[in-house]
Amino acid sequence: MTTTARPATARPGIARPRNKAAMKPMTRRMIGAINFAEAIITLIGLIAAYGIAERLVSDQEITGPTGIATRTVHWWGPDFTTTLNMSLLIVGAAAGAVGSVIHQSMVFAQRAGLETLERGFVWWYLLRPVWSALLGSVVVVAVNTGLISIGDDTTSSAGVTVLMMTGCLAGLFTDQAMVRLRPLLGVTPPEDSQVPDEETTPNDDQR
Repeated sequence: MTTTARPATARPGIARPRNKAAMKPMTRRMIGAINFAEAIITLIGLIAAYGIAERLVSDQEITGPTGIATRTVHWWGPDFTTTLNMSLLIVGAAAGAVGSVIHQSMVFAQRAGLETLERGFVWWYLLRPVWSALLGSVVVVAVNTGLISIGDDTTSSAGVTVLMMTGCLAGLFTDQAMVRLRPLLGVTPPEDSQVPDEETTPNDDQR
C-alpha cells in the first residue's frame, strides 16, 4: 500500500509575526502627508527662485558691469534684497529640496506599498530636504565659480537653468554626493564612521 504526502497548509487564524520596528499607521500617514506638502511647497519655491534669478539676469544686462542689479523679494516672511549672486544660493537651495523630495517620496511610496517602513527612519524623511537644500546651495555656488561664472559681470539665462539642474541632482543624490565628498575632505572612510551614509541610510533594500 502506498501513501501520498499531503501538502502542508497554513493554520487558519494564525497571523504573521509583527515587525516591532515597523512604522505605526498614524506615523506613516503623517510622513505621507508631509511628503505631499513638501512637494507642493518646494515646487512653488523653485519656480519663485528661478523667476527671481531670471529677472536679475535681465536687470544685470541693463545695468552692465559698472553696477549691481538688485531686487526686493516679497514673501510670507520679512522682505529682503538680493543680487544675482545671492539669488543663485536661493536657486540651489530650492532645487536641492525639490530633488530630495523626489527621491524620498519615491522611496516612501515603494516601502509603504511593501509594508517595510521602519520608525527609526522618521527623522530621515523629515530632515533630508533640509540638508539637501544646504548641499544644493553649496554645489551650485561651487559649479558657478568653477565653470559657469554667472554673477554681477556675467549674465546667462541658460546658465541659471544649468545651475538649477545641478542643484536638483545634488538633492536627488544627496547620499552619494556626501560619500564622494568625504575622501576629498579627509573625513573618516564611511565603513569606519558612525555617520549614516548611502550604506546605512534608507535605500531600496533598507527603508
